[in-house]
Amino acid sequence: MDRSLRILLIVGAAATLLLICSAVKRQKIQIEDSLFWICFSGLLVVLAVFPQIAFWLSALLGFQSPANFVYVVIIALMLVREFRNSSKISTLKYRVDQLAQEVALDENDRGADKDEGR
Repeated sequence: MDRSLRILLIVGAAATLLLICSAVKRQKIQIEDSLFWICFSGLLVVLAVFPQIAFWLSALLGFQSPANFVYVVIIALMLVREFRNSSKISTLKYRVDQLAQEVALDENDRGADKDEGR
């Protein structure tokens, strides 16, 4: 693996870790979500510090270069994360719709009670 890629992985991991720590501190991200990013940063550091892992896995899986393997791993992890976020968003949208309907029905019932009391 090229030295510049190794340096880029370490810098990227450090930047990600700083961003996550800052977001947690400002309560912009939940700790359970930050764990993914901390593990992701750790994986990048491990691949940068021990490039033999990338060489071994890329040879085992038939990649032409370890850099291609690293890119595929990063893309795959981001796709998994994106799917998980999409699933959470869909669930939350459904729950918001249900809550809005319940609130509308409650307001309608209160309005009907007020009209009957006149």
